[in-house]
Amino acid sequence: MQSATVSAPNDISRDRRSLAPVTAKPRFKTPAQPGRSIQTPEDVPGLIAPDLRPLTRLPIPETHEPGVVRRITTRDPQQRMLEVMRVIREVVQPAAKVVRAGDVIFRAAAPFTTVYLINAGAFKLVSRSLDGREQIVSLKFRGDWLGFSGIASGRHPCDAIAMDTGNISIIPYDKLTEACARHPEMMAVIHEAMSAEITHERQSLMSVCTLASLARVAEFLCSWARSMNQRGLRADELTLRMTRADLGNYLGMTLETVSRCLSKLNREGLIRFGERGRRQISIPDLSRLEQFVIGGSMMHGQAAVQ
Repeated sequence: MQSATVSAPNDISRDRRSLAPVTAKPRFKTPAQPGRSIQTPEDVPGLIAPDLRPLTRLPIPETHEPGVVRRITTRDPQQRMLEVMRVIREVVQPAAKVVRAGDVIFRAAAPFTTVYLINAGAFKLVSRSLDGREQIVSLKFRGDWLGFSGIASGRHPCDAIAMDTGNISIIPYDKLTEACARHPEMMAVIHEAMSAEITHERQSLMSVCTLASLARVAEFLCSWARSMNQRGLRADELTLRMTRADLGNYLGMTLETVSRCLSKLNREGLIRFGERGRRQISIPDLSRLEQFVIGGSMMHGQAAVQ
């Protein structure tokens, strides 16, 4: 006669087993609380963690802890510029300096040790050829940086000169790199500034190489107006902080050609000269001026093909 061997689990009836709680292994953990250790569902038999995911995306609370860089999420150009300037002031705490028109921020071939953030004003970068000829290679405004081009060689490749009264933040490069090492968000700010500089220089080169003289001057005014608008300044009334000769140098044109182009745009009603001089330029309709640039570019391209 064989004896029936019954295992312990079989002592529970089939019905009772069906009513027993099923122990799951969810991925959620309860948040830590001060003075308590973290408990997970695995620590309590039969406990099933609820789905704590919010139905909507909750706003991230801002932190004001010292030394903590808040993430810059806005895509509005003006607000983003202000946020970047705030982050630099809080983390790096740079010294500020007031500059006047004609002041030199740094000279070509000078050792690179410092970068500058423009808080106000307009600046030009000037390169010199071996025979002494000068070429304006870039224009900088509020929110832009000066000095990044000296990182590669350890020396500044050009002069940086103020075109009017302004204010700059003086930031030692070593101090900036240390801040980037401590705060990854700061590194993102610097990379974005470098990318914006590369993009702007490429667009300027495209304008000089592909547009006819009249459209080139119109595009320059459009670009200046857009820059002012992004910085929270008036875009319909511009004050050119440079002479006709400097403008021609920057655009690869003679002074006479620049004057003729501006007069032509004025006669067409695309721009108007101010009462205080021809450096005061108002743009009645920016979109119309932009369409003029597009039309001039297409006509120039067709002439080149023919």
